[in-house]
Amino acid sequence: MSLPEAGAITAVWSNIPKESEDEIRKWHNLEHTAERLEGPGYIACRRYNSEGGGGRHKRLTVFEGIDLATFDSPYYLESRNNPTPWTQKSMGVIRDARRGVYELAVSCGERPLTEAPYIYTVRSDPAEGAEEDLLAWYAEEHFPRLCALETVLRARLFRRAEKVSDIKTAETKMQGKQDGQQAFLAFLEMSSPDILGGDAWKEASAGTERSAEMLGKLEGLVREIWWWDFVRYAPGII
Repeated sequence: MSLPEAGAITAVWSNIPKESEDEIRKWHNLEHTAERLEGPGYIACRRYNSEGGGGRHKRLTVFEGIDLATFDSPYYLESRNNPTPWTQKSMGVIRDARRGVYELAVSCGERPLTEAPYIYTVRSDPAEGAEEDLLAWYAEEHFPRLCALETVLRARLFRRAEKVSDIKTAETKMQGKQDGQQAFLAFLEMSSPDILGGDAWKEASAGTERSAEMLGKLEGLVREIWWWDFVRYAPGII
């Protein structure tokens, strides 16, 4: 499958009360993603469920776009400012929503031929003055070493786009107050998460002097494992 590369994403972390899971899944599958993906620049939407880690959210939704303009278009803003009755009802049920728009900063490896069954995400903030050194480390050492592991299919680093993330809309108000969010989102697509924490993983991720130094410059780390639940592609994209 040949898809355009995502230059930007919107990521939404959330929790759903157990008694509402089926209804929210139905809304998301049948209306919400279809509506969003009609907009210009969209590539796909993927939804993931938590497999564990240090986060407090059970669900992650990722919309892929060609670039940041996907999430700042008149169509997109019109849609977010005029939610449908079903969207209004559903967003009243969703808990602990956290949303951010991110721009691609570093990429290693090719898009998997089929959907990656697992992803591993790491949210963090660069220490003051360390952002450029960290970006160079991700590109030159960290991601190439991780992508050499058998179960890592592709690795990407996204940086939060504050101006686009912080646009206020009717849906923003419904999602409620959100705390400050980390600037970096590392996104690893994997065939299996079993290697995480093992000796090979530790050596690849932290086994050099440079890696040990750079890891010390990442603050507020949140590591999470997710399994793939749903995908929908934009009309005409495949």
